[in-house]
Amino acid sequence: MIPDEDLALLQTPSWPSLTGDSTAWENAADSQLLDACITGDEEAWAVLVNRYSRLIYTIPLRFGFSKMVADELFQETCLILLESLETLQNKERVRSWLVTVCRRVCIQHLRRKKNHQSLDSVDLDGHFPPLDSELIQLEQQHIVQEALARLPARCQQLIQALFFATPPVPYEEIAKKLNISTGSVGPTRIRCLEKLHQEITKSSQA
Repeated sequence: MIPDEDLALLQTPSWPSLTGDSTAWENAADSQLLDACITGDEEAWAVLVNRYSRLIYTIPLRFGFSKMVADELFQETCLILLESLETLQNKERVRSWLVTVCRRVCIQHLRRKKNHQSLDSVDLDGHFPPLDSELIQLEQQHIVQEALARLPARCQQLIQALFFATPPVPYEEIAKKLNISTGSVGPTRIRCLEKLHQEITKSSQA
C-alpha cells in the first residue's frame, strides 16, 4: 500500500499556474514534454515551465534574493533549459538538473555582484543553502506527478478523480466513467496506488 506521506502529497493543492491554462500536455511525462519542446511545441514548453516554476522560484528566494532578482534568475534558468533541450542526457531527471542549474545561476549572480570572481573557482557545494521543508516538498510532489504520468490511463483517471478533483468524485461516478462496477472501484484504487508507489520508488532510487 502507498505510504500516508505519498497520499498527502497527492492531496496537496497544485501551485497556481504562471503560464496560463493547462493544456493536453499537463499529465505528460517530462521526457515527452522535452521531446515536444525540441520540435517547437509552445504548449508543451508552457506546461514544462509551469510544472517547475514554483520550484525554480523557491531557490533564489532561499538564497535571500528579492522577488525582482528571483524573476531575473528564473528567466535565466529557463533560458539555459531552452538552450539545452537537445543536449540533456537524462530527460527523466530534468527536475534535478533544473535545481542544479538554478543554484549555479544563483551562485554566479552572487559572485558577479561581489567581485566578479569566476564561477569555476567557487566551491559550489559549500555555498548552497540547506533545503528547507518547502523545497523538499516541492521536489517530492514532482516525483509523485511524474510517477502518476507513467501509470496506465485508467489508473491516472481514477487517482485524479479521487485525489485531485475538488471535491473528490464519488465512486458511482468513477465507476460509470471507467465502465466498471461500483464495487470494483475500491480494489482498483488499491492496485493503482500500489503501482504508483512502485513508480515513486523507482524515481526516488534513480
